[in-house]
Amino acid sequence: MNKQEVLSILEESSLQAKKSLGQNFLCNDDVIGDILDLAKLDKTTTCLEIGPGLGALSEKAVLSAGKYVAIEIDTRFRPRLTKVIEGNGGNVIYKDYLQLKKEDLPDENFTPDVILSNLPYYVMTPIMLKAMKDFPSCRKMVFMVEEEALDRIMAKPKSKQYGPLSVVTDLFGTKRKCFTVDSGSFYPAPNTLSAVIEIDAGDREKWVPGIIEFTENAFALRRKTLVNSLSSSGKYSKDAVVSALKALGKKETVRTEELLPTEIMHLYEILRSEKG
Repeated sequence: MNKQEVLSILEESSLQAKKSLGQNFLCNDDVIGDILDLAKLDKTTTCLEIGPGLGALSEKAVLSAGKYVAIEIDTRFRPRLTKVIEGNGGNVIYKDYLQLKKEDLPDENFTPDVILSNLPYYVMTPIMLKAMKDFPSCRKMVFMVEEEALDRIMAKPKSKQYGPLSVVTDLFGTKRKCFTVDSGSFYPAPNTLSAVIEIDAGDREKWVPGIIEFTENAFALRRKTLVNSLSSSGKYSKDAVVSALKALGKKETVRTEELLPTEIMHLYEILRSEKG
């Protein structure tokens, strides 16, 4: 799909991109091809796309995947998506993904092997965290994000940007920046560059969705110690957190941003075991 096709579709349907939804439609077939190369879809693959928009990526991905489901918040695109997705055997659920419940999915056992999404900056973090919580066995996630947002995803301990998103994505799998996408590859053109990232679960040893809420609690009071931050959640006593930190060889004055993702996971496992 090129820019002229996007303009034609919008004109025929009397539509415009909604700034409130962060809509910038991808209109570069080379970029679409590169994303699909990363996804490695085939007829054994179940794929979930969050926010297909006009279906630039969807119309090719649905032909490659064995099972294809898209979640779209904007019902204005229904005629277009009915044609390019449902017309080729896929399913479209018209709902805000952040409000999506298990019963909204095609069946209770629906689990995507691959998740694709072009993420608006304002909902990037909640959507990524929810996807990892909802689908813990997903083997690969390919996201397009604003390049500036990479600092929050790739951040290392003791840095200002280090937080729940960087920790959780690190624990979920191997993450990497694959390539950048210029603003001219979208309509309307955004003011920033975009980047495509991949999170590959690979053969990771452990992943427990509960680590997401735990990590958010651990970072809730960034200016306080980890002990105070976790105990303020009401789920762990100060004594329990101090004891767990001692088992890790950490002082009770440590702050969350000083810990590696693996250390945060180990802390979670210790506290969960003691609570259990």
